[in-house]
Amino acid sequence: MLEPEDTLKLNVLIATSIAIRIDTYKLVVVGLNAQFKEQTIELKPNGDSATYIKDVKKLLVTQVLGAMGGYPSYLKRWSRMGQVESSNLASLLKLGEVEAVVAVANSTNLDDQLLELTWWCATNTDNQAEIGRFLLTKEFVTHTQTGQNIAQYLLEFLPFVNDTEQLIDTTSLVLQGDLIDQKAKERLWKQGQRKTAFLVGFAERMSGNLPNELNIQSLNFKHADLHIINSEQSQIFLTTLLHILKKINQEYVLYRALEVLGKYMRHEKINTYRSIEQIEKQIDDLSLSAGDEQDKLNARLLLAGVSENLVVSTISAHNLTGSAIRKKLANVLTPIQTALKTLTVQ
Repeated sequence: MLEPEDTLKLNVLIATSIAIRIDTYKLVVVGLNAQFKEQTIELKPNGDSATYIKDVKKLLVTQVLGAMGGYPSYLKRWSRMGQVESSNLASLLKLGEVEAVVAVANSTNLDDQLLELTWWCATNTDNQAEIGRFLLTKEFVTHTQTGQNIAQYLLEFLPFVNDTEQLIDTTSLVLQGDLIDQKAKERLWKQGQRKTAFLVGFAERMSGNLPNELNIQSLNFKHADLHIINSEQSQIFLTTLLHILKKINQEYVLYRALEVLGKYMRHEKINTYRSIEQIEKQIDDLSLSAGDEQDKLNARLLLAGVSENLVVSTISAHNLTGSAIRKKLANVLTPIQTALKTLTVQ
């Protein structure tokens, strides 16, 4: 049960704040008023602190939403689905509940002020990076100062991220537009030479504007279906994918690398399949002729049929990790790497 003094202070905070967050470690409740100034209440638990925090949240949700018994269960289901009513968004940011902040971050009805309040509510919470990633998926956010602040935080948080998909997603998100400066992009690119998850993020987000540190030159293939790989940027892209595939030891790096490669090289007459043999068969069935560039054309068409479908079932069936991925999938990876080499060497 809340102490009377805390109850009084919390009610005043609710009445004067446009957003509220709870620091469960420091046992403080922070409110943000209409002038964007912070007001802090130091809680004085009379027992177990975790139970006391739950009582604080119950008071907030009762006063703000008129809902007894805590955070509404339907919002927990919808938090990550963007299905919360726009009329309720501002109220959700006064609950001191991270799930409510996630719900707002996923909403399709954010505006500049709600964005700023949402990021403020996420600050110093365990879900700050997750909420930041949600927010950066919204195009308008990338043109705001808050978007730049989020990107800077995610960039600084990267060394503490162990989840491979989160590494790729975060890299791809912060590379949008001018969220981070050129020096930061260069540092990420260099780190990617060791941690290839970063390079997958570059391939997904910056396939037409990748760094050319190796002084890679454009090519001059004549066949129309090879023009896609003639440019300097195309050559950097393919060289980057070759580098990633040589070092594959993580399933999600492989999945995302194959997906971005196949989409980049897509061809209207080539479908993706679950085996290299099926892709090669459809190439043979097309009977396209390219003279002395035939091997280049076949390589280009092979890569157009690449996707994660080539490897998902094998990795799942054998629970492959580390170098075992390269060994078990040599029959898939070798033809793809050969095709990449064919198209990046004159």
